[in-house]
Amino acid sequence: MRRLRALVPFVLLSGLLGSFIAGAAAPSAPVEIVASKRAFTPETLTLPQGEPATLVIRNDDEDLHSFVPLLLLQRTNVQVSGTGAPEFNETGFVRVLIPPHGRVELRFTPKTAGTFHYICDLPGHSMRAQIVVK
Repeated sequence: MRRLRALVPFVLLSGLLGSFIAGAAAPSAPVEIVASKRAFTPETLTLPQGEPATLVIRNDDEDLHSFVPLLLLQRTNVQVSGTGAPEFNETGFVRVLIPPHGRVELRFTPKTAGTFHYICDLPGHSMRAQIVVK
């Protein structure tokens, strides 16, 4: 009987934690952006505001490319992994350089709704696309 009483708080706590964890927002499926032949594909992608997101940027070219999200990730926590070289400043994430045949993952939660352009800012690369946050 004593063992049963000792288990009651544990079972109650487990139930509370289980419902808390189940209510947490699960990240959506990764969204892939491909840099190839001096263009980004897709040209437009949509992310839900306030929901965790993962962007996978793949460089299929023999050239170095950059991913520069203009204004989208300012003052936003961004986790970067993969073969790229990220750059940050006082406002946060600025860009990531992606080597030929490299791959980078960016994990973040979009805070602000709107249309945000991203570019490759390397000389001679006129690559541009957009992310719509709704």
